[in-house]
Amino acid sequence: MTAALGLFLTTLAAALALALFWPRRGLLARWRQTHQLADRVLIEDALKHIHARELRGTLATPESLAGKLGVSVRQALEMIERMEEGGLAHSTGRGLRLTPSGRKAALRVIRAHRLLERYLADELRMPLEEVHATADRREHVLTAEEVDELEAQLGYPQQDPHGDPIPTSSGALESLEATALTDWPVGRPARIVHLEDEPPEALAGIVSAGLVLDMQIEVRQVGKERLVVWDGEQERELAPVFASNVFVAGLSHPVQPPVRLSSLEPGEAGRILALRCEGLGRRRLLDLGLTPGTVVECAFPGPLGEPTAYRVRGALIALRKEQGDEIEIEPVSAARRE
Repeated sequence: MTAALGLFLTTLAAALALALFWPRRGLLARWRQTHQLADRVLIEDALKHIHARELRGTLATPESLAGKLGVSVRQALEMIERMEEGGLAHSTGRGLRLTPSGRKAALRVIRAHRLLERYLADELRMPLEEVHATADRREHVLTAEEVDELEAQLGYPQQDPHGDPIPTSSGALESLEATALTDWPVGRPARIVHLEDEPPEALAGIVSAGLVLDMQIEVRQVGKERLVVWDGEQERELAPVFASNVFVAGLSHPVQPPVRLSSLEPGEAGRILALRCEGLGRRRLLDLGLTPGTVVECAFPGPLGEPTAYRVRGALIALRKEQGDEIEIEPVSAARRE
């Protein structure tokens, strides 16, 4: 072996060693980081599942955990053992319960998830039925500081796009009292307060039927193949399997017809409930900042009556009457605009 070849091989070996073992950046370090992240994702998803089952009053089991995470029961049992060793959960005769530390960890991930859903729906204009899966993939990599920054950027929202309350930074979580639409009495006025986001196919069916958060409805007919509701203006149909993922609360007054943005007078304001259009028209309205939950104020009409100027997030935009007719709102008082 020549001296030059020996030097080359020595240099190559050193380079390979650096590539493999360089602290935090080498291939071995990156493999460990990826492996650790995958383990953490499974544990955090397990904590979320246990928390969700606690809220429903049916505790999680090794079998339910395995089904939710797509692992074997043996793997689920190993995860439970690790959570118990880490002081995150404990087994009871009825199922799994979170410890205070486990509940805190679960709420931290739930908080990140629901804020991400709000961001994806409001800022990135992602379809409602797609935000859950995307947030599921991103929730585990955000730090607590990044989650707080995201909350501030979004204006401290109280609920995610599906109606679930967002935990506070201190871990407080409001309860949501609601009844599945399939269990709601015929003829009793109700307001939609939650749309279940899993499975996404069911949510897509709900969206296709035109049901949205805060919509006032009344069940008109319940059958084996369809459930018919009235929104004060028209009847809407959906399959019972989809209706079971719609949750409502009672109204103290009869169902009122939807209010359109175009009905506002100068100085009046409303909070957007839904956009009743699709395609490029919907895209344009979303790009103008007219997303569900946004408060819009009627500023003044155009010289010839239209277009009308509206104040949205500190900016003025102009909309024709037919565009305003496609935006369903809830009127809000001046005191509630802040």
